[in-house]
Amino acid sequence: MSGLLLSLAANESILVNGAVVENGDRPARIRIRTADARVLRCADIIHPGEVNTPAKRIYYALQLVIIGDLTTERVMPAIKAECEGLADAFQTIHAGFIPVLVSMIDRGNYYSAMNHLRAIMIVEAELLSRAPLAGATEAPSKVA
Repeated sequence: MSGLLLSLAANESILVNGAVVENGDRPARIRIRTADARVLRCADIIHPGEVNTPAKRIYYALQLVIIGDLTTERVMPAIKAECEGLADAFQTIHAGFIPVLVSMIDRGNYYSAMNHLRAIMIVEAELLSRAPLAGATEAPSKVA
């Protein structure tokens, strides 16, 4: 059998094609057989008020693409521009971080890209805490 296999914890919620689906009181496995279903774990969702760094802007935009609120045609130029900015910032710290991210995005692996971005956001937060840039958290979002 093919499809997306999800392992859900007790009472875990997922978003499937715009509908919130909540698991019962025991762990469960669910197979999504529709190839183009839009699925996102609710635990992975970040809210607009949390979007205050370049990595979070990319994450949020990918989240909106997954749930269908944005189209790839509309948002990909801005995502690519944000990735280029991050590549410059991460070049001396971890040169492979952003090329891997861009590769995932180019292949349409948006959920994998979001998982990868979580690691990037940890490093980004550490960098911003060491030497905060003027206006880094107040930059207007071009992505979403």
